[in-house]
Amino acid sequence: MAAPATISASGYFSVAQAGVSLGEATIRMPTKSKGSLELGASTIVLTGDPAAKTLSGKLGGKKFTLKIKNRNLLSGKIGTDKLELNRLVLRPIPANEMSQFDPGPGAAIKAIFDATPDYLAATGDPSIFWHHFGNLFYRGRLDGTARILCIASDPGPEECLPFARRALIGDSGQKTQGFLAKLGLTRSYVLVNAFAVAMHPRAKTKGLAVMQNNQAIKAARHALYNAMLAGGAVQAIVAFGDVAQRAFAIWAQANPAAKTVPLFKLAHPAAVDRDGSGNDAALKGWAAGVKKLRAIVSPDPDGDAGGPNFGKYFTEVDYVRIPRWDFPKVTPAYVGDDSWGRAATPRHNNCGKRPSPDDQISLVLTRPAGQGPELRYFYQNGKLSGAKNKAGQPVAVDAFGIEI
Repeated sequence: MAAPATISASGYFSVAQAGVSLGEATIRMPTKSKGSLELGASTIVLTGDPAAKTLSGKLGGKKFTLKIKNRNLLSGKIGTDKLELNRLVLRPIPANEMSQFDPGPGAAIKAIFDATPDYLAATGDPSIFWHHFGNLFYRGRLDGTARILCIASDPGPEECLPFARRALIGDSGQKTQGFLAKLGLTRSYVLVNAFAVAMHPRAKTKGLAVMQNNQAIKAARHALYNAMLAGGAVQAIVAFGDVAQRAFAIWAQANPAAKTVPLFKLAHPAAVDRDGSGNDAALKGWAAGVKKLRAIVSPDPDGDAGGPNFGKYFTEVDYVRIPRWDFPKVTPAYVGDDSWGRAATPRHNNCGKRPSPDDQISLVLTRPAGQGPELRYFYQNGKLSGAKNKAGQPVAVDAFGIEI
């Protein structure tokens, strides 16, 4: 059973009373019948009625009831005035953040990246990985300042878009960013994968054998992990999912120092509240992990480790946009914020996807309204080879996939 409408109403909204803006508000619904509306400096207690699909509270001494018309619109009355909440998506990014970007690896880390082999050449088996999309390594701090090292499994389609090329930036990445935010971390993290290229799920057994036995791939992976640990700042390691946990175990056999850092084995973000029914084991594990990690990992100066933990359901307020300092300078501003897709009908959680049928060499970019039409990027041997529009006509793009 999917989450009730009162839970799905959680998120960020613009508020208007009698057509006059009252500003932005946040709805949090830890349970289907109890929650809050944060408006300015006020926190209003909300009572939810899942059957009636309503939220009720009191604003300025006056009672109101909001009917959940859909997950993007709540409408009702406060006194004789109309009260309306419209969901906010793609919220503006502060100008000072827009000026920041990830300059990429320094020379020592770049040497590790460059030494990572082409997976097809290293394995000789084209059935295991989407090897045409090339190697993709990290997101976050590579300079020794990361206080948490997160290991996931392999890159998804959004991560492989040519102007991004960073780990965990799609739906799973925005869930992970929410996890990090609950620890008060805004910068001091680094995210890596067990595999530098995407693995076919049906080839998992072969992939795990490569992880264990392919010496060239293993050496490059361990060199990266070792470099992340070498600075001495890492206070905890989180391995998301069984593939990442296996990668950690193999690494720890080779580097005993890895065993001295507190390890948390948590579900992969893709498994967290997968069906929206709430209270699943994966989400419970994440909440327990946050509680323990708050006592271990030092927050960033601009972070907040004292906010709400995960509740019974994973809601819109648990997603956090990927900050600009995690991306190359050329990355479009909407990348790393799929709030617009989650609010769409039908809902879609990533701006990048594999085509159907999957040709193994292309990815489809779907952009928000006003940001340009759909594009299909083509890759060969780890590099971008071209792009076409939805009609199949060639589109001129630069090396980052930006239209010329």
